[in-house]
Amino acid sequence: MIGFEHSEMRSRYDALIDLVATQSPPLAPAVFKVPVSEYTDRERWEREVQLLRTTPMILALPSELPEPGSYWALTRLGVPMLLVRQKSGEVRLFINACRHRGAKVVEEGRGKKPRFTCVYHAWTYGQDGRLVGLSENAIFGDVDKSEYGLTELPVEERYGLIWAILTPGLTLDLDAFLGPELSQLLPKFGLERFRVVNLKEVPAANWKLAYEGYIETYHFPSLHAQSFGSFVIPGVIKVDSRGIHGEIVSPVLGIQELCDPSSIDDLKRFVQSGFTIFPSTFYTCASTNAFAGEEERDEPPLERMFMNQILPGNSPGESVTISRTVVSGEFVGTPMEQEVREWANLTHQVVIDEDCPVVNRIQATVYSGRQEYFTFGRNESAIHHFHRELHKALGDEPLDGQ
Repeated sequence: MIGFEHSEMRSRYDALIDLVATQSPPLAPAVFKVPVSEYTDRERWEREVQLLRTTPMILALPSELPEPGSYWALTRLGVPMLLVRQKSGEVRLFINACRHRGAKVVEEGRGKKPRFTCVYHAWTYGQDGRLVGLSENAIFGDVDKSEYGLTELPVEERYGLIWAILTPGLTLDLDAFLGPELSQLLPKFGLERFRVVNLKEVPAANWKLAYEGYIETYHFPSLHAQSFGSFVIPGVIKVDSRGIHGEIVSPVLGIQELCDPSSIDDLKRFVQSGFTIFPSTFYTCASTNAFAGEEERDEPPLERMFMNQILPGNSPGESVTISRTVVSGEFVGTPMEQEVREWANLTHQVVIDEDCPVVNRIQATVYSGRQEYFTFGRNESAIHHFHRELHKALGDEPLDGQ
């Protein structure tokens, strides 16, 4: 959507119009069952966390490290990290732990520093992770500073995103991870020019339970009847696998009656494009007036993108969703930015008020041991693809219906 040519948007429109007219979206071959133990078993959860720590993941957008010396200290998957933009402009990533006795060298948050000094014993590190100073060096003993720099993690800035692997010593091969299809799709979103205007973290139940709700619209008419449900066309969604990843395209209500397919602006209003990045990141983009009444669609669309990354928490029954809203940098500081912020806050509140309570109650029921399987329908094909690829990556046996 963002960055797509008119012909590409038109092809998406034509596919969706056909689905709306026939009410026959692509379906999975059969339903399949997932054991509920996969949402509670600690041994499996530990294997999932280890898999995610060794799989490339999106850590940030470049705009979140705006200038040399900018840093972001954060924790993902239990790994404390320090992301720093160097004087050269490149980014480097370190484990946020002093090589003396493991204390964090900087508290979590963002800022700008020339050096990082551990509060425990004042060991000091440069922006490049090198150990540059020890307190009371004369009585501490012989230490080769070149061997005591911060432990580095693989990181790369590409396609307007900062990617990382949370395990030292591994190779970050983005080409192999993304595959040819997503490598061609991602640049079309033009993320280099976008800025984060809203960043929130939402705790919930098991990470798979939380993620599944992002990649199907089956629940919209019921769970979101008073919010988003009135803007979607029930059951109409086009899901395509892109290797281990996926692309999801859906229409906005009114696409048949109101959309002018000769207008790129209209296509952007009525066609939402998104993609999934294995295992549990979902990005979707639409104009701000995609979910507006007919009279509000007269203004040119301001495109914005929701970026949701769902990660395991501290136990099988916990997760965190890192939710970003981004807009083109030209709108930062304008009234349009405030419009997007308000929309993001509304979306966030819907997740808090409507999605999270249901997901948390589901977690409680699976811990009760009274249900053996979850059954996913043919109309929830993106969830099929997610579980199929997760099982493959973990080396598990295929599930029924796969």
